[in-house]
Amino acid sequence: MSSEKQKVALSSVFAAVFLTIIKIVVGVFTGSLGLLSEAAHSAMDLGAAIVTFFAVKISDKPADMDHNYGHGKIESFSALIETALLLVTCGWIIYEAVERLFLGKIVQVEAAGSVWGIGIMILSIVINVSRSRALKKAAQKYGSQALEADALHFDTDVWSSLVVIVGLVCVAIGDFFNIPWLKYGDPVAALGVSVLVIFVSIDLGKRTIDVLLDAAPKGMITNVLNEVNAVNGVLDVASVRVRPSGPNYFIDLSIGINRNESHRVVHSIVDEIKERLHNKIPNCDVMVSTFPIDIPGAEDREVFHTIKKIVDKFPICTNIHNIHVYEVAKRKFIALHLEIKESMTLKESHKLSHDISEMIQEAMCDVEEVSVNFECVKQRHIQAQDVTEEKEALISEIDKMINKAPDKLNCHDIKIYSRDDKLTMFLHCELYEDYTSEKIELISKSISNKLRSNISNVADIHIHVEPMHE
Repeated sequence: MSSEKQKVALSSVFAAVFLTIIKIVVGVFTGSLGLLSEAAHSAMDLGAAIVTFFAVKISDKPADMDHNYGHGKIESFSALIETALLLVTCGWIIYEAVERLFLGKIVQVEAAGSVWGIGIMILSIVINVSRSRALKKAAQKYGSQALEADALHFDTDVWSSLVVIVGLVCVAIGDFFNIPWLKYGDPVAALGVSVLVIFVSIDLGKRTIDVLLDAAPKGMITNVLNEVNAVNGVLDVASVRVRPSGPNYFIDLSIGINRNESHRVVHSIVDEIKERLHNKIPNCDVMVSTFPIDIPGAEDREVFHTIKKIVDKFPICTNIHNIHVYEVAKRKFIALHLEIKESMTLKESHKLSHDISEMIQEAMCDVEEVSVNFECVKQRHIQAQDVTEEKEALISEIDKMINKAPDKLNCHDIKIYSRDDKLTMFLHCELYEDYTSEKIELISKSISNKLRSNISNVADIHIHVEPMHE
């Protein structure tokens, strides 16, 4: 990369040397201010090209102890020098043009010389277009501000050369048809060159100063935010700072992540952010700092998951419920109920409770005490017979009984199993999807009570609820 950038910059130096010499020679020979102004412009371009070459050479040096962010800003400094050179050139051209237009200074431009001047300008345009394309291509490929500024100089030369050609054509026509006022075409063309160069210089200078003052490139903060916010797990972006340095960008981020996330998850989030930004902004160095964020309900879920992982290590335990966390003086007291498969003696249950409590306290350092209550819930394996087809009349009665309720239920797929002359019913009921858990529980109880009060031999009722299809 370094050698290619330097090769392009050096070729621009040679092109500027050739154009400067040939414009000076022909400008002096013809006496054309427009052509001499172009020679001065090319001389400034030569100086700028030399500065660009050394700037590119130095900017590619890696970071060291004295320059922790590398040497990229030398490119911006060189662009500032180029801006100053352009403005000095414009000042001299405007001074000479005003003298010729308004103060009576006369410099004769020979018609034959005008023809030579036009030829030189056409050659200059061909060379400048070629160099500008090469510089732009390299600047875009490597993100080099110095090469971009040099390309801008050659672009300016193209337009200014066209203006000078117009001035020289006016002089030639004036001499041929004896039209005296056309002699002013040369200084007017020079003024046109100056105005064009001033506008380009101001724009270049502004962008260069922005980089030297660490102004973030337009739109880059928004692009960074879009990429970061698209990463799953990023809850907040407190700050984004972008610092351009030559072709590189240093990006500092401060992001908020759920405080209960593990180090592994936080590390993967940071890695994904860096990968997305490197794909979006190739020449960037990303530094990400994180801070914890509390999420409503996240702590309760974390407590449950922690306790469940511990309880799952004991095969006798089957279910956890009624977890209560009491916080006193920044210390936690936890009470929970555990269902077990089989009965235990007091000695056995005390040991199990002690083991579980210790493991919870090791996993959660701010837990002072854990109280475990055991409930013996034996696993039931019931042999039953499917009598759904035999109970079609009963199913029809259940359908009428439930689906006429004011809640507009839609109970279907009713199955009935029989065991020891007792019936077990399974129902699928559709409810509106915006119903809360409390309302669903009330409706389920209402259905169960209605079935039990109208059907005498019901043992168990199981209701599966699902969203209603519109």
